[in-house]
Amino acid sequence: MRRDGEPAAAASSDETLGERSRATPLVDEVLGRLQERRTWSATYRLQMRKEFGYSPAAAIVDYLADLGVSHVYSSPQLQSRSGSAHGYDVTDHSHRNTELGAEADYSAFVARLRENGLGCLLDIVPNHMCVAGDANGWWLDVLTHGPASRFSHYFDIDWEPVKRELAGKVLLPVLGDFYGKVLEAGQLPIEFDEGRFFVRVYEARLPIDPRTSDEILRSGLDEFAATAGPEAADVIELQSILTAIQHLPPRHATAPEKVAERYRESVVISNRLQRLASDSSRVAEHVQSAVARINGRAGDPPSFDALDRLLLSQAYALVYWKAGSDEMNYRRFFDVTELAAVCTESVDVFEATHDVVLKAAVAGEVDGFRIDHIDGLLAPTTYLWRLQWAFLERLGKRVFDDRLSDEESWEEVRPDYLARLHERLAGPAPQSLFLQDRQENKAADSPANSGSPVPPAAAFLDSPEIDVAAPPAGPTDPSVRDGALPLYVTVEKILGPSEDLPPEWPVAGTSGYDYLNQINGLFVDPRGLRTLHRHYERFVDLKEDFHETVYLSKRLILSSAMQSEVQLLAHRLDRLSHRHRRSRDYTLQALRAALREIIACFSVYRTYIHDGYVSEIDRKIVQRAAAMAKRRNPALESSVFDFVRDVLLLEQPLDLNEDGRRERDLFVGRFQQVTSPVMAKGVEDTAFYRYVPLLSLEEVGGEPIHAVTSIQSFHDQNVARQAKWPGALLATTTHDTKRTEDVRARLSVLSEAPGEWRSALQRWTRLNRRYRREVDGLPAPSRNDEWLFYQTLVGIWPLVAPDEEQLKELTARLIQYMEKATHEAKLRTSWISPNPAYDDAVRQFVTEVLADRSGRFLADVERFVRSIAPAGLWNSASQVLLKTLSPGIPDLYQGQELWDFSLVDPDNRRPVDYDLRRKLLGELRSRITSPADRGDFARELAAAPENPLLKLYVTHAALQVRQSDAFLDAEYVPLPAEGDRAGHVCAFGWRRPGSKEFDVIVVAPRLVHAHGKSSESPVASLWSDTRIPLPDVGTGDFVNVFTGGAVDASTGEVRLEQAFADFPLALLCPGPAESV
Repeated sequence: MRRDGEPAAAASSDETLGERSRATPLVDEVLGRLQERRTWSATYRLQMRKEFGYSPAAAIVDYLADLGVSHVYSSPQLQSRSGSAHGYDVTDHSHRNTELGAEADYSAFVARLRENGLGCLLDIVPNHMCVAGDANGWWLDVLTHGPASRFSHYFDIDWEPVKRELAGKVLLPVLGDFYGKVLEAGQLPIEFDEGRFFVRVYEARLPIDPRTSDEILRSGLDEFAATAGPEAADVIELQSILTAIQHLPPRHATAPEKVAERYRESVVISNRLQRLASDSSRVAEHVQSAVARINGRAGDPPSFDALDRLLLSQAYALVYWKAGSDEMNYRRFFDVTELAAVCTESVDVFEATHDVVLKAAVAGEVDGFRIDHIDGLLAPTTYLWRLQWAFLERLGKRVFDDRLSDEESWEEVRPDYLARLHERLAGPAPQSLFLQDRQENKAADSPANSGSPVPPAAAFLDSPEIDVAAPPAGPTDPSVRDGALPLYVTVEKILGPSEDLPPEWPVAGTSGYDYLNQINGLFVDPRGLRTLHRHYERFVDLKEDFHETVYLSKRLILSSAMQSEVQLLAHRLDRLSHRHRRSRDYTLQALRAALREIIACFSVYRTYIHDGYVSEIDRKIVQRAAAMAKRRNPALESSVFDFVRDVLLLEQPLDLNEDGRRERDLFVGRFQQVTSPVMAKGVEDTAFYRYVPLLSLEEVGGEPIHAVTSIQSFHDQNVARQAKWPGALLATTTHDTKRTEDVRARLSVLSEAPGEWRSALQRWTRLNRRYRREVDGLPAPSRNDEWLFYQTLVGIWPLVAPDEEQLKELTARLIQYMEKATHEAKLRTSWISPNPAYDDAVRQFVTEVLADRSGRFLADVERFVRSIAPAGLWNSASQVLLKTLSPGIPDLYQGQELWDFSLVDPDNRRPVDYDLRRKLLGELRSRITSPADRGDFARELAAAPENPLLKLYVTHAALQVRQSDAFLDAEYVPLPAEGDRAGHVCAFGWRRPGSKEFDVIVVAPRLVHAHGKSSESPVASLWSDTRIPLPDVGTGDFVNVFTGGAVDASTGEVRLEQAFADFPLALLCPGPAESV
């Protein structure tokens, strides 16, 4: 594996194949450019939106550079829904979001990044697009032309759904009431504009199929012609337009030539009609009169019959949003009707959705991508390899164009370039990734469709000789100096316990949720957690454990929010079952029930079974889910579970022909696309609000009952990441976490103080019982919701007691949060079926409790928080230190360099005060100009950990060390402690292979609540008998970067009493104090 500064691979590998290729110099130059990329040391996530676009972002780039990050990590930047606060609702992939600024603003932002030596990691959304309103041109074309649309294959639509009345249509559950009521209230008026007809649906205008527009234009046509005269030019033109409309190909005519004809002639017709209406006032009056007639009259139901017929003839069916969701015939992002899934597995769809972002990557404006919801894609492996090769192809063309060769064209060089590049880089052949194939079942997740796994991604920059039977291995470059792959890619993949990324994925790693749960568990006391669970079970009178809660929550999702997805799968499976006599007897109902149960019993988000290949890991996952489903349902015929299992494992039905295998492969692919959103909705968005003993453990990818991370496990996971995925992001807060890192760090202290928490809870429930109500014969809020409320309040209580205005803001935030939490739990209320009485009772409870007219409750909360807050702050500071220096790429979420106690969005997406942060960083840097200054400053912070400069100081100092060459080719070495408090400290070092000298040593305390009074930091005297032995260490002194003080390691160990003398964290680098 090559390093920075080393030349690209020599051309000899080409020359062994015969004569030197004309593409060889081009390949050499491309590989050389790949070696010149920026070093990845840390990312900083920015939530781009209308209020914080390119110009505000450019204004803080110098601050971020001073802070010490290497890359800005931007939320999606493509055109999104108007007012989008996140960018995941893309409406147009052909250009950047105009709300973020003009192209000149974007260019200035890019220039600012380059001036400050920063790169950019861009979040992209290949799985879905926003189809709400009328901003998505592709979707509107589908609604206009149905299956005959040029873009009908861009979206995952079932044009032959279970409900036959919807054949050739898209179900749109967008109405606020039942269709008939909305229609007869005159709320679906037809409008005419620019030669086309539309139906107004609230704020949106949906297109009318031009082939049905004659139903409008013919209304009153005879009277119009008689008045104007049949020979009048405008009458003749209007009749000619009507004739052209009649000759438009129907929507079911999907042959390419018919699709082209329909689109072309529709444009011609609308242009002709627009010109005619502009040139002839009486034609314009006729059109408006026709529109008025068809729009009906409120209070006269029969007057809407013509409009009803017109709307029923469209390529879509308008229905009540509550009534239609179980018959959806297009795949969605989770259960969000406004986000329609995109078929990125089709090559032309991939090209159309990635053109802008790939151009940015080739231009060096973007250094890598974070892939949103990778599990939603039909063929993730193929997609990821295609992304790498698409980048390489475009980069090659750019280099070729820069050379301005007149001797040959790019199209002549391109095949040879890709072939030679493939020989040098290995991986799947690019031509296998870009074959145009309109059959969706051909989009298998194996580029070669060979029935065997694709090579491990580590082979991408290695020898072209790939042994597919060799043990899988991930990227091996610990510093990601050359990215290990042509394009840095990280994926939003939620890993379960002991689950790893598929080794064949050409990615740097995940976006960091696995690390979040790993480090979060390091600060949880296992014995205290068990006690806390017992208190919780008694307090809420718990009926189900966590696993049962997850199962029931997933069952609920499968029978409600995602019922339509199960229906579609069941009908696909039913068709498959009829292909063999041994499975023909299974009823649709039995197959549907088995599918629902197996999905509910799935232990991971999804498997990656593809055409002809099932990994052993995936085989075991499916087998376990089927076995568990069978045990849970003894009343169902057990063989139906076996049949579903065997279909998923590509073993049934027997004796399938090619069409049958395609149908089975498509079913398996669609099944895998369903399990992920069911897991997310069932666990993250339901179970995590139902089962809440310790809220710090209720995070994406977490498991509240097995969440503790031992020191040894922390090291083991770091070592594994170092070996397999050294470029993975390390997150502790993201835009999607349910609580910021500081909230979790504080709440984890409850595991060290379960008795104190129980006592406080008993006092608070007594004090506030007068504010509870009774709704539906049960207390409101419920015991579970009251427990959740108190823990949330403790988690976000300010470091300084709030004044009146701050308490009002806190109350508003908690009301908003409790509304979300109770609706997501779906126990006493929900979003789709709200319980106004319960909602009002919870809202009033929060309001009255925080108003606290007696003052006793809030004073008690203040005392309790003061007792645990310091330990929480040191938890968080330790977490920052460990994250920044662990294997991987540390990621900071916006604003987290200061203490921040925020909840789930929108709470964690509030504006960040960068003026304050810039000011504090300047103050900090002016305070640490010498080792003595550092010592004084560190002691000052240790005495007052609530000072926001504490977290900023740890972040800044650790990032400066992270930027050094100490991590280039370095070896991660766990350093177990010895002594009385060995279990309360986590330490590791970095050194170059073969060296005895450590370049960096990290020492961080954990579980420090019991070490002293609430006002104290974990000071040096507590550590007098605790030390860190240094294996095979050479001689020499270290200096603590935080204090500037020398630490003697000449005896082969670091004594924590000395390392923590002035500051209870240590970041040790070799050399005298003056070297800091």
